[in-house]
Amino acid sequence: MFASADLYKNVQAIIFDCDGILVDTEYLKFLAWQEALASQAIEFSVEEYMPLVGHSSKNILQMIQHSKKIKISDEIIGLKNARYKALQKLGVPAIQAMVDFARHLSANKSKLGLVLGLASSAPKEEILTNLQQIGLENAFDLVISGSDDLDDYVDAEGKNKPKPYIYIETAKRLNILPEFCLVFEDTTAGVDAAADAGMVPIAVPNQFTLNHDFSKALHVFLSHEELPHIEIFQR
Repeated sequence: MFASADLYKNVQAIIFDCDGILVDTEYLKFLAWQEALASQAIEFSVEEYMPLVGHSSKNILQMIQHSKKIKISDEIIGLKNARYKALQKLGVPAIQAMVDFARHLSANKSKLGLVLGLASSAPKEEILTNLQQIGLENAFDLVISGSDDLDDYVDAEGKNKPKPYIYIETAKRLNILPEFCLVFEDTTAGVDAAADAGMVPIAVPNQFTLNHDFSKALHVFLSHEELPHIEIFQR
């Protein structure tokens, strides 16, 4: 991994997470989980959801079961997904500063010698819907889903973040060494996945993830005003 002083001039690829970085979907996901669990008379608070942000639905369900010491049918994920899709269709709020940043990078990526990727744990259909709603459907050279694009990986514990496989696969498909990839993430799971893949993660937490552990991030930007000007990537 290159030193902080050389960070930006060595970057060849910039990779964004989607939920919590480009779209403000976490409250919608919480509501979907809360309503799905309520259908089985299980209470679920926003405080309980916060530490789970960034994990796959399968992992979240396992952690809910562990914390509440109860068994919950896997069918709850289908109920959650259906409720989330209904909420998503009503419109997903953009995190405008990050969307503008990604759009500006995309418009200038050839001049800067960069490629742009998006790596999200969510299903591909959900990712593409979100990108279309915020006007970034054509911004990325690669869009990869931890739910749909990791068939070549085998791990009994699960393949999605915080496992590094999505970022290993992103580097492979972009044909760029991981150490030259800069990643914007908002959760512990995402930062750990990027770091363990050998990439350089920068954490940009939101209201749900301010208290996450970002010890593996090179920087933590608590304000969007800390985002670098894109000219800094010019080599």
